[in-house]
Amino acid sequence: MNKPQANEVFDSGYPVNLMQLLLVYYDWFDASLQKVLESSGEKAFSKAQSSIFMNLAEGRNTAVEIARHIGVSKQAVNKTVNELVERGFLTLVTDSEDKRSKRILPTRAGLEKGRQAAKALHELEQELARRIGRDKAEALRAILEVSPGMVYEQR
Repeated sequence: MNKPQANEVFDSGYPVNLMQLLLVYYDWFDASLQKVLESSGEKAFSKAQSSIFMNLAEGRNTAVEIARHIGVSKQAVNKTVNELVERGFLTLVTDSEDKRSKRILPTRAGLEKGRQAAKALHELEQELARRIGRDKAEALRAILEVSPGMVYEQR
């Protein structure tokens, strides 16, 4: 039996797609944010930890909601949340409507870190505008503020 040959480069036959390009910018924002947070003496946050904070900011505050939104297991979310609880940024509170469920809430330190991150992200957006041009940055924001609608399903 012949062993399949490995290719060093995957060539899809298509140009770099928009998803890849968006991920480049996501990675730039996240890495830059981590540098800013580290400069205040804080241990860096993983992408998973950053994702928890983003989901909380968007109103999702249970492991089930967050897991469903980002497409990972509830256990993976719980592991990441527990790391942030240990660091003092989050707390778990029994849901008053469903005693089996815990709501994920920021502590005072978590709220402060969230404000610090929001300020840093605003400054990073300004830096991006300097780098690519204000008109392009404003156009990018305007495009991204338009909802893409429901998930696409091929017919």
